[in-house]
Amino acid sequence: MTACPPSWGKAPELFAAAQHHHLGHAIMHVHILAAGLLFTFSICQLDPVRRRWHPALRGTTLLVAGAAHAVLAKTLYALPPPGAALATADLRAGAQVMYYGGDRVEAALGSVLAASWYQAGGRTRAHRQRRSSAGRGLPTATGIRT
Repeated sequence: MTACPPSWGKAPELFAAAQHHHLGHAIMHVHILAAGLLFTFSICQLDPVRRRWHPALRGTTLLVAGAAHAVLAKTLYALPPPGAALATADLRAGAQVMYYGGDRVEAALGSVLAASWYQAGGRTRAHRQRRSSAGRGLPTATGIRT
C-alpha cells in the first residue's frame, strides 16, 4: 500500500472495507444514492417545502458542487485512491463516466432550476399587476369607484 496524502483521512480503509464486504458495498451505494437525491431535491425544490431558498443561492450551490464533482473525477482519473484493487483502465473509465455524466446531470438540474426561477418571476409579476390594478380605482363589487 502506498502512502496516502493527509487529505485522504480514513477513506482508504473505508474504501477497502467496502470492496471486500458486501454489506459495506451496499451501504456505500445507498449512501451515495441518498446524498444525490437529497441534493437534487434541495436544488430543484419542486415539492412544497417550508423554506424556499432563493434560486440564485441554489444556482450558486449547484455551480460549486459541480466544480467539486469535476475536481474529484479528475483526481480519481489521475491518482487512484490508496488500497484500490481496481485496474487503472477501469478506474479511469469510471472517472470519465463520473465527469461527463455529472456534467449532464448538472445541466439537467440547471434547466429545472432556471425553469422554476422563470415561473416564479412570472407569478411575482402577475401578483404585482393585480395589486397595482386594485389600487387604481377600478369598479368594485358594489360598482362604486374608490
